[in-house]
Amino acid sequence: MTRHYTTSLLMLCSIPFSTHLYADAQDTRLRIEQQDALTAQKKESKILEEEREKEQANTQPATPLNIDLNDPNQVAQALYLSVKNQQWDSVEDLLDLYRQFEHADPLLVHYAQGGVYRVKGELTKAEQEYTALLVYQADFLPAKLELARVLFENNKNSDAQSLFDEIALALPADNPRSEGVRKTIDAFTLALNTRDAWSGSFSLGPSFNDNLNSSSESYTCLLRDNVGQCIIDRVTPDKERAYGLDYEASLNKRFSLSGHHGIVVQGQTYGSQYRHHEDYNENTSRIALGYSYHSQAHRISLSPQFEYNGFGGKTLYLGSAVKVDWLATLNRQSAIKFETKAEYQDYLPKQLHYQSDWQFSSLATIWYQTSNKWLLFGGVDWTDKRNKQSVHAYQVVGARVGVNKSIDSLIDASLFASFRDRRYQAFSALLDEKRHDQEQNYTLILSSPVFNFYGITPSLSWTHKRVESNVDWLYTYQQNEVSLKLVKRF
Repeated sequence: MTRHYTTSLLMLCSIPFSTHLYADAQDTRLRIEQQDALTAQKKESKILEEEREKEQANTQPATPLNIDLNDPNQVAQALYLSVKNQQWDSVEDLLDLYRQFEHADPLLVHYAQGGVYRVKGELTKAEQEYTALLVYQADFLPAKLELARVLFENNKNSDAQSLFDEIALALPADNPRSEGVRKTIDAFTLALNTRDAWSGSFSLGPSFNDNLNSSSESYTCLLRDNVGQCIIDRVTPDKERAYGLDYEASLNKRFSLSGHHGIVVQGQTYGSQYRHHEDYNENTSRIALGYSYHSQAHRISLSPQFEYNGFGGKTLYLGSAVKVDWLATLNRQSAIKFETKAEYQDYLPKQLHYQSDWQFSSLATIWYQTSNKWLLFGGVDWTDKRNKQSVHAYQVVGARVGVNKSIDSLIDASLFASFRDRRYQAFSALLDEKRHDQEQNYTLILSSPVFNFYGITPSLSWTHKRVESNVDWLYTYQQNEVSLKLVKRF
C-alpha cells in the first residue's frame, strides 16, 4: 500500500506540462520576434542600399572657403553648394552667418536648416523646415523630395507615400533628367510597400528530444528491513527519448494610418509532434490586434492578445491578455525594449482548473551592434503567477544574453542563453519543501544562406536545458533537443 502511495505521489507531482514550459515558450516567442524584426530590417536596407550609396557618393570633403564673408550673395552661393555636397559642418557655420544678413533668402535658410536637422536625426524639426519652405514655393522639387525622405525616415508611412506619389505625377515623362528622381521614388515606394506588407516566417523539420518527460531518473530507498533489503522506495520514471517534428510560423502586418499611427496584427504558432509519444505533443498559438505608434526613435504598441496552449493533443489553457511594449532607438548601434503583459489563463482540464488565475510579466531587452556587425543582446524578465492556493503561486526573475553574427554570407550563427530563478510562495506539505528551482537554457542556431533554394534555407538548432531544484529527486533534470528545419522568411 505504501509503495502504491509513493507511485501516485510521483504521478501527481510530475505533470508533464510543468511550469518550465512557460519559460520555454517565452524564449521561443522572443527569438521569433527578434528574427522577424531582423529580417524586415535587412529587407528594407537591401531595397535602399543603392540610394544610401548614392547619398554617400554625393558627399564631398569640405574645402577652404575663398569668399567675402560680408557679401550675402557669395555666402548664399557657398551655403547652397555646401548643402548640395552635404558638407554639414560648413553648412552650420555658413547658415549662422547667412541668417545675420538683412535680406537672407528664407527658402535657402529653411532648405539648409532642414538638411542639418535631418543629418542630426531631429526629423520633426526637419519636417517643419521643409514644410515652411514649401509654403513659400510649393513646386520646389528638391525640398519636396527631402521632405518625403524625412517623412519616410520618421515612419510617417502614409504621408510619405502620398508625397512621393505627388512628386512622381509632377515629373515630366519625356525628360531624361528626371529618371534619377523617378528611380529614387520607386525605391522608397517599394520600401514603404514592404513595411506595410504581410511578413513572417515558416519552418518545419525533424527533431530529437532526449528527455521528453523531464525526468530526474532518481531512485531513493525510503525504508529497509533488518537485512538491508529495500521494502519501500521512491522511483521516478526513466527518461523518454523520441524523434519528432518541430514547426514554427509567424505572420505580421502593420496598417499605416496618418502620421505615426497604425494598426498591427501579429500571429504565432509553434510546437512539436512526437511519433509514438503523442502524450507529449505541444503547441502554443497566439494572435494580437492592436494600436501601433512608429517614429524614428520610438515604437509603441498596445494590443489585446489571445493564446491557445495545447499539450498531448488536448487544450491545456486559453489565455486572454493585454500587452504593452515600447522600443526606443538609443543611437545607430543600440536600442532598448520594455514589455509588460497581464494575462488570465483558463485551464480547461477539470483536474487542473485550480491553476486558472492571472499571470503578470515584464521584461526589458537591449541590443547593440558592433562596428564589425556582431549583434549583442541581453535582458531581464520577471513573472508573477497568481493562484488562490498559495502553494502553486510563484515568481520568476530571469536574465537573457545572446549574440548573432553573419560570417561572410556563408553562415548565420545565433547563440542564446537564459537563466531563471523560480520561487514558490508557500510551503508544500506534499513535497515537504517550499519549492525553489533554478533554470538554465542554452540555444545555438546555425543557418546557411549558401544553400538558399527559392528562399528556403536549412537551420540547425541545439538546445540544452538544465533545471536544479531543492526538490531535486523530482524536479532536477537535464534535457537536450536537436532539430534540423527548413526555413522560409517573407
